Amino acid sequence: ALTASTLLLAACSAEPGDEAPEMGDAVAEASPPAADPAGRVIELAAGYSAATDLEAAGDTLGLRSAGTLALGTVGQFESGDVTEVAVPENCGDLTASADTFVLACRDEVLLVDAATGGVDKRNLAGTDAAPALGATLTSTGELVVGNSESDQVLVFGQDSEEPLETITVAGNTSQLIAVPRRDGDDAVVRTNHANTTIQDIHWRDGEQGGTLRVGLGVGRIAAGENGLVIVSDNLGDQLAIYTATDVIRLHQTSPVDDSPWGVDWDAGRNLAWIASTGTNTLAGFDISSGTPERRALLNTVADAQNVIVLEDGTLVLASATGGGLQVIDTPELTSQ
Repeated sequence: ALTASTLLLAACSAEPGDEAPEMGDAVAEASPPAADPAGRVIELAAGYSAATDLEAAGDTLGLRSAGTLALGTVGQFESGDVTEVAVPENCGDLTASADTFVLACRDEVLLVDAATGGVDKRNLAGTDAAPALGATLTSTGELVVGNSESDQVLVFGQDSEEPLETITVAGNTSQLIAVPRRDGDDAVVRTNHANTTIQDIHWRDGEQGGTLRVGLGVGRIAAGENGLVIVSDNLGDQLAIYTATDVIRLHQTSPVDDSPWGVDWDAGRNLAWIASTGTNTLAGFDISSGTPERRALLNTVADAQNVIVLEDGTLVLASATGGGLQVIDTPELTSQ
């Protein structure tokens, strides 16, 4: 009888007017002032001091701020000897291949050579890809572009203006990445920020894959090794680990500090890194067992919305509000 009464009370506790939890359309929370950031902080020139995106092509950083994409190594950012490329301010997410930065700008995609800053423009006007805010290059050279307002993803060949495939997917595309796989082509994975979902795309076959909900509010996704995808659940304050080796699968989640956003995979240390703007912290998680285990917790610059791991293991974070470029050469790790 006690159990039945308890269940009845629990059932009655949800009133019709109770609000459902907020979901989707996540935004990185504004940071408190930074306190003793780890590593060193490089002050950035005014023209690109507020970094809205950061990627790496080899050891070349691509830092986007408003209408500027600044290119250079860590040393070149320290000396101020960077290459500045003018880009439209209405572009979406920045991605990178081994030697090219990719920026979807609604009616066109900019392919920016990491070594020279030269720009190759791919026109999307009149195709089902426009307007696009997400695009990525596969390791075999195909350009995959997602429409930001409709349910279309298009695949273009290396030199083709006409799409090889037009694929209907589960809604509009916010972020789109290529994920290397040990056997076969890259996986391509997309998110929809409005309904906080993640989906893989079988782009060689012209078919969409499965769709999964990401917690309460997907923030950012980043590619790891062999189909691994690192994801921040911004509204749910979680790290989520997915794989897309054949179909998209959720493997692990772990609570993290308030307002996680930037994520990346550290192949040398086998760690998933996630930066939380609500607390100015960067956490590194070992995901080799069934449950993520935190191996590092470092202080960051304010509003560090982007984190990347360079090939030599250097961690680089960029402040979205002028707090500089944070460089951590050897992060302090714990054994447990």
